[in-house]
Amino acid sequence: MRQTTVILKKDLREALRTGAFYLHAGLALVIMAVVGVRALGGVIGGEIDALIEQGLAPAEVVSAIEPLMGTTLVMLALSLMLVFCLFGTAQNLTMEKTKRSLESLLCTPLSLKQVCLAKSLAIFVPCVVFGLILAFAAVAGTNQLFLAPRAGQSVMPGAASLTAALVAVPLIFFFFVTLLVALQLIITRVQWVNAVLVGLLAAVVVPLNYGLLGSGLASQSIVFVSLAVAAALALLTLGLSRLVTKERIMLNSKG
Repeated sequence: MRQTTVILKKDLREALRTGAFYLHAGLALVIMAVVGVRALGGVIGGEIDALIEQGLAPAEVVSAIEPLMGTTLVMLALSLMLVFCLFGTAQNLTMEKTKRSLESLLCTPLSLKQVCLAKSLAIFVPCVVFGLILAFAAVAGTNQLFLAPRAGQSVMPGAASLTAALVAVPLIFFFFVTLLVALQLIITRVQWVNAVLVGLLAAVVVPLNYGLLGSGLASQSIVFVSLAVAAALALLTLGLSRLVTKERIMLNSKG
């Protein structure tokens, strides 16, 4: 575990020293502030206006909007993690293969599992921290600017939605990252990596989005659907991990 931590710290230091890391962080922050908050305020605010026009009391409006707010938090947190991963850190392993530095790492006494875990955590940790902070900031900003003035009070996600955002979403993202790392290790051509990233993104977001919408926005369903997606990714990662060997990685790096 100590050796894995050493690789993790090294990769995190290198990522924090690059200008691209801060460029993508700033870009995501601008998108969240300009697009995310206004879009959330428009969609959820419109729902609040419609409920108020129906004559519902403020407490009833808040109760009706809470599941939508929870679903929005879950999807926003995952989307921010994925965006920051794909544009900020996902290519680091591919660059290591290109520079042949990964080959040197594989020649050390470290096991392949330790290397994969360290590389996965180096992507996972900053993206999860970044995604959760921005997602909760967007929800708070939307409440203060758009929702509280209309509903008379803040509309916060329920306990189930918070559980999904803080537990299930990081699980989904962790298995997404481990799957991404495994695919990058066994992909022969670097040019195929971008296509794989787009395919993985669609495979995660589309089923989760349809699952949440199809569940009728029930609070408990958000947790169950999110955990189901995480379990599917875990099984896929487990199956793919059998194809990842040091010999295959070395041959792919040379090819």
